[in-house]
Amino acid sequence: MRLKLTLLFLILSALTFAQTNLGIGLISIKFNDKTVLPFYSSINDKTPLKTIRFFNDTSINSWNIKDLKNQQKWLKPEILWLDYNFFVFRCEKQENDWFKVIIDNESGKSLWIKKNKVTEFKNWEKYLQDMFRISRISKTDKIYKLPNKNSAVIKYPGEDCFQVKAVKGDWIEIFTSECDESKNEIKSGWIKWKNGNQLLIEYFPTS
Repeated sequence: MRLKLTLLFLILSALTFAQTNLGIGLISIKFNDKTVLPFYSSINDKTPLKTIRFFNDTSINSWNIKDLKNQQKWLKPEILWLDYNFFVFRCEKQENDWFKVIIDNESGKSLWIKKNKVTEFKNWEKYLQDMFRISRISKTDKIYKLPNKNSAVIKYPGEDCFQVKAVKGDWIEIFTSECDESKNEIKSGWIKWKNGNQLLIEYFPTS
């Protein structure tokens, strides 16, 4: 049940945050119970504006963020799924050893974090390629043989359980994943994954 609720949260988050700047990619925080993550208004600031600290929460048998309820008043990242070690921000830009990350996907507010051993950057192509599966938000969005709406359409009656081969602008090349139990195999097809800053897909980092 917890997994289903979490996946539902991810879907709703993608829809709610659809107009937030997609940026250049995503930053995953590889946290443990000793991780401290400061956020700065500017790369020239000496004192962080916000800081989050992790700890081993024995009450839930998982790592957690101290004072999470209050932190979530300003902290609304791409994914906050601590019991499965997913803590992800959209990254607006990188400047030397700094990342400007969107800390609130509802308002689009961003702060800076320092590049270090707990920050892992992936561009959207690499990030989507690593997903367990992706699906279209609207099943009326067609699957094409080429990344062009003038291309032939691929008819696909099966479950949207795709993986990503490549990204080309607003398009992604997809193929059917093992989670699709039907026999409607797609070896290569193209769908639009975004329209400006609006995501047209849902993505799932795990089953």
